[in-house]
Amino acid sequence: MSRVIAITSGKGGVGKSNFVLNVGIALAMMDNRVQILDADLGLANLDVLLGIRPHKNIEDVVLRLASIKDIVINTDYKVDLIPGSSGTQDMADLSRNLIDNLVKETIEVSRDSDFLLVDTGSGVSSNVITFLMAVPEVVLGVSPEPTSLTDAYSLIKILSRSGYEGRISLFASMVKNSNSGQGIYKKISSAAQRFLDTQIGYMGSIYQDIKLKKAVSDQVPAIVRFPSSDVARCYRVVATTLLGQEGVDVDYEKFWSRLINMILMLPRPKTMKAIDFDEEASKNGSLEDTVNVILDEQRRTRLLLERLLVKMEEDFTPEEEQKERIV
Repeated sequence: MSRVIAITSGKGGVGKSNFVLNVGIALAMMDNRVQILDADLGLANLDVLLGIRPHKNIEDVVLRLASIKDIVINTDYKVDLIPGSSGTQDMADLSRNLIDNLVKETIEVSRDSDFLLVDTGSGVSSNVITFLMAVPEVVLGVSPEPTSLTDAYSLIKILSRSGYEGRISLFASMVKNSNSGQGIYKKISSAAQRFLDTQIGYMGSIYQDIKLKKAVSDQVPAIVRFPSSDVARCYRVVATTLLGQEGVDVDYEKFWSRLINMILMLPRPKTMKAIDFDEEASKNGSLEDTVNVILDEQRRTRLLLERLLVKMEEDFTPEEEQKERIV
């Protein structure tokens, strides 16, 4: 039975696509059957990192232009890629019967793998949250930037308040060393435990390494291009950590149904229309006032979270300092 793990982030640019690709390859090197699914709809880029150009993707499957088996790509690195949607085609209305049949097809493809790693979109949009609620394991990427910390906490809060019952873990991305990664984890996990009563696991740190950028430029996974690099070792450690965990049961039907519905709701390019605030205000009271209220609320929430993290950092005493005090 395949373990389904979604990799996401509260803020973009934390390296989750590279995480999915390189950890997937590391698992495959350890004799596991691995599939990677690009569900960052509209911004799918796993194919770019691999230097390949898919002729069909998951959107073509939803549109009934291809079967799920037709779009799976057997890469040179022993992982199978299910290409994501580019967000360019017009979606058709699918009947409940067609969706059910499509779900059955996709379930059969994923059952034979040991791991299905899913690269999701960043942020806290309703589509992403609804999809994550159907995934048994969520791994959250967090960088040292204050906005990444606060956005990660916000995502955990939304999942917790929405009744998420799966496993939530995080990896510290673009850090200088393991101590920096541990510091990020302790800030987030302590806040989640104290204020949300939610346990957060730790997958490990992904070091900041210039060789990762070089590998992306070469369109060759870092774990293959620079196998002895620091960042490659980090990905292997995460893969080993995953293997040491017990899997969480997955409802395949719910998982694939949520993904298909997320694709159906994907916004399509359309002509932009200028907004007349006076006209909208007459319809909805005052649209401009409503927008300002929402923005003010977001600013207050972020300020509160930043203050919270600063306070927690002041309260946190490193182990070395504790030892000195004992002595």
